[in-house]
Amino acid sequence: MQIKIAATTVFEFNYDAIHGDNRFIINQGGSRSSKTYSLCQAIILYCLQNSNKTVSIVRKTFPALRATVYRDLVEVLNDMGLYNQRNHNKTEHIYQFPNGSIIELFSVDSEQKVRGRKRDICWVNEANELWEDDFVQLNMRTTEKFILDYNPSSNYSWIYDLPEDDSFFIKSTYKDNPFLEETIIRQIEDLKDKDESLYKIYALGEKAISRINVYTKWKFIKEKPDRFKKFVYGLDFGYQHPTSLVKIWYHEDERYIEEVIHQSYLTSSGLIEKMNQLGVDKSKEIVCDYARPEMIAEIQQAGYYAINANKSVQKGINAVKINYIYVDENAENIHDEYMNYKYKKIRDIVTDEPVKHLDDAMDAIRYGNLYIQESKTSSGPEVFTIKT
Repeated sequence: MQIKIAATTVFEFNYDAIHGDNRFIINQGGSRSSKTYSLCQAIILYCLQNSNKTVSIVRKTFPALRATVYRDLVEVLNDMGLYNQRNHNKTEHIYQFPNGSIIELFSVDSEQKVRGRKRDICWVNEANELWEDDFVQLNMRTTEKFILDYNPSSNYSWIYDLPEDDSFFIKSTYKDNPFLEETIIRQIEDLKDKDESLYKIYALGEKAISRINVYTKWKFIKEKPDRFKKFVYGLDFGYQHPTSLVKIWYHEDERYIEEVIHQSYLTSSGLIEKMNQLGVDKSKEIVCDYARPEMIAEIQQAGYYAINANKSVQKGINAVKINYIYVDENAENIHDEYMNYKYKKIRDIVTDEPVKHLDDAMDAIRYGNLYIQESKTSSGPEVFTIKT
């Protein structure tokens, strides 16, 4: 049987590596480099060419796996004219080929499968999400090849300690994918003017820059540009440390931020009174720190549209970084926090965790901006969610 596929050089390298001598096949790459799609093509061909083989595709959580590799695998099978619904056990997430080879998909929170039966090839998608013990358990039950793909967003990881003499290393970027639309290319290249660390990771496919400041390249300007028409609020509760309410205007991949309240020792009644005095818009979302549900309830009872924030720190930071950020130059507290918002250092190694100090406005900005990304606009964040 002859099968024609539209492939990139990333596929060619992985196909050769699967048939080569190295145990570990390491795919380090930027966004949209074709890593996932190419690996789907390569393992399908492996299954067609070898009978009674088992390939396991693994990710940290199954919802993430379903939204990425699982979807791509079915798409590639269809593109190759191979997909047969009768061969697809959707309950067990297994696809079986006529020659007895199978592809199974599961997450590492499926303890039975991680520590269960052996497989011939294991492919871990977004491998730097896994703990080292997850890798050890999977590796000891894999007989032939262990494939990893990841964006190099961590400064350090167990992946970087894999034996070089038994590893086939493939580095790829969006430039290795000739099938990309021009709009996606522009999104990726625009990261250079938004955040140099994200540009290095997602455009160049290189490890993150070990720099201490969380944010860079914000611009503090005199007045809001006319193009900003829509906004939400972000609210981080405090008492001894300040309660911070910010107003986040958004337009495509741009944000303009104003400081509304930044004050310590505010009770819920005092906060509501101040919001009333300042004319906070009751029709607009106030995205709140859900650690204080009683305060959210009182704000809602006062007629405000208060909702719970997604408090994922790294996801929220990245949601800020992928935008052009402008700030009212009179927002002195935001300016001070911006200058002092830094990553933790452990033995001179810069970690991915921010220091919990002078971060009240930074948290409020993170809450509001991640809400905008997830519910208000599709501009910009595609670079982190679309098929790689």
